[in-house]
Amino acid sequence: MATTISSNLTRPEPQALKRAIDALAARFGNRLVTSQAVREQHAHTTTWLPTQPPDAVVMAQETADIQDVVRICAANRVPVIAFGTGTSLEGQVNAPAGGVCIDLRDMNKVLEVHAEDLDCVIQPGVTRKALNEYLRDQGLFFPIDPGADASLGGMTSTRASGTNAVRYGTMRENVLALKVVRGDGEIITTGTRAKKSSAGYDLTHLFIGARVRSASSPS
Repeated sequence: MATTISSNLTRPEPQALKRAIDALAARFGNRLVTSQAVREQHAHTTTWLPTQPPDAVVMAQETADIQDVVRICAANRVPVIAFGTGTSLEGQVNAPAGGVCIDLRDMNKVLEVHAEDLDCVIQPGVTRKALNEYLRDQGLFFPIDPGADASLGGMTSTRASGTNAVRYGTMRENVLALKVVRGDGEIITTGTRAKKSSAGYDLTHLFIGARVRSASSPS
């Protein structure tokens, strides 16, 4: 069986990449990592795809960090790749055109739990096992199980499912709202905790699974 991989990807201009990395170094200090070992760790997947490391990795700790990385990279036309735990099987964390990886593992807080409404507010780096451990003493659990201790941000981005989807649905049916950093660094909020709304476009479900589309159809 022959496999064809899209080749219409171009690396950023060397000077533009240098400007971006210099600006990121000034902003993040030692939270910007360019060592070969760390870069390869952020592109290794359990898939047939080869390791395709980014040019640098930024350890994000808050939403403002993500915004600044995106703004700097957008100004220099440098690709950005989000990284949760690296458990995906389809190469979504690979950097075929280089660029900057944003590691979200430090953004791992459960911000709010509304047990009476059966919902919670979390940061993207929270893993499903950590969330279930946090919810255990309240008699609640998060049902989506893709088979790995994936981050909830990554599970949303890839529209994760698993065997429990037969009863509880996939990530598509379990996410009410998202706070999204756009490609220009601005933030949009796609919904609220309300389970029913008829106001405007359903942007939440536009972003759920977006990484699956971008991984299979790079532009």
